[in-house]
Amino acid sequence: WRLTGGADGAIHRIPLKVDPETGMVIDKENPFLISDTTETAVQPKHTGPVMCMASHEDGMFVSGGQDGALRVWDCAEDFSESENNGEQQTAKNTPKLKTKCMYALTGYKLWLGSVCTDGKRLVSDGGENSIIIRDFSSDSGTKGKPSL
Repeated sequence: WRLTGGADGAIHRIPLKVDPETGMVIDKENPFLISDTTETAVQPKHTGPVMCMASHEDGMFVSGGQDGALRVWDCAEDFSESENNGEQQTAKNTPKLKTKCMYALTGYKLWLGSVCTDGKRLVSDGGENSIIIRDFSSDSGTKGKPSL
């Protein structure tokens, strides 16, 4: 899947056509596994344009918006039993994309410019010429709570 952020504050998670054995994109001319009815937007969206996105590991990413908020997202793939929703049957072993906002972190009054992460810390900068480091590592002495 690919992630994109837009000027309307929305983030879209777009699945790709990938060969499960090789991990390679199947159709380079039309690589996206979507139709006219595929819902790709994740909720909640930012209240301002998405300015930056970062990921350190598969399944998690951080978005930053001009609204001054960082959001930490979990992008699990659900391989549960098949469902029949009246329109189509989703086969077992076909992942359903589930994206959940785990945390919303605020701190910028003007806007947020960029974000990066090493999986334990989030570093972000913004319009008031400041850098905020949020440390979630267990060795930070804060027992998993952010230290600012």
